[in-house]
Amino acid sequence: MIKGAQIDDFKRFYFELDDNKPIQILLNRHENREEGWFDMHYEFELGVVLKGKMKRSYLGYDIEIGPGEVWFCNMWEPHGFEILEAPCEVAVFVIDPRYLATTLFLDRDMTSTFMVPPMDRPRTAVNLKGEIKNLAKKVQQRFSKKYDADWAKIYLFELLLSLMEEWKVPLQESNHGHRTSIQGALRLIFEEKRLITTKEAALACRMSVTKFTALFKDLMGSTFSDFALQYRVKGASFQLKNSNLTQEAVALNWGFSDASHLHKYL
Repeated sequence: MIKGAQIDDFKRFYFELDDNKPIQILLNRHENREEGWFDMHYEFELGVVLKGKMKRSYLGYDIEIGPGEVWFCNMWEPHGFEILEAPCEVAVFVIDPRYLATTLFLDRDMTSTFMVPPMDRPRTAVNLKGEIKNLAKKVQQRFSKKYDADWAKIYLFELLLSLMEEWKVPLQESNHGHRTSIQGALRLIFEEKRLITTKEAALACRMSVTKFTALFKDLMGSTFSDFALQYRVKGASFQLKNSNLTQEAVALNWGFSDASHLHKYL
């Protein structure tokens, strides 16, 4: 499992996903057992092992997985891996949380699979390992040639639907009404590019500020205000690099008072 001393070794990855490309597919082949690193990033992550074996590590939890088995990572969740059996091939979905939180493609809260503690996330049932492995092979074959945003969505939803079919949010996580659902707050962040107060976010989740504050910190490892700020900074940074808008226009577009206010966080 990840120890405190390893936090300094973390890599921070930045994936420039947007409405046109909300999912990135990574096809990795680890040739030897010495490969491995720790990282964290804003996006959700869902991976499948095709060949070999690896250990996935989180804060306080490890899991060993082989062909047809999966792992999940939440937003800004420290995680890492170690190769146990090489060569090890994996297919990884990197997903814009905004897309998964707002899509109406499936009639279920797909974000919950990423937000519960690592030990409570969906695992591949024994009778599904072959099916999940075959799905990952299709991903590998298609995306080794070229990227296709529509196929990325189809494969992601097929994988999530298979994994969620027999999975339920753990009882201790679903008590007290909408205990695990901070989806209303996430929608506010993702859909409105402005400063959102904790009180407003708590109201969107039908919770008291005290309960919402504790739940958000427990699930996300960050305060709501810090998380929302980092999202706006990330969005503004992406827009600065990928548009012709002035710094002032970008700052105002993302809820900052002016360009100098934005640059305090860049």
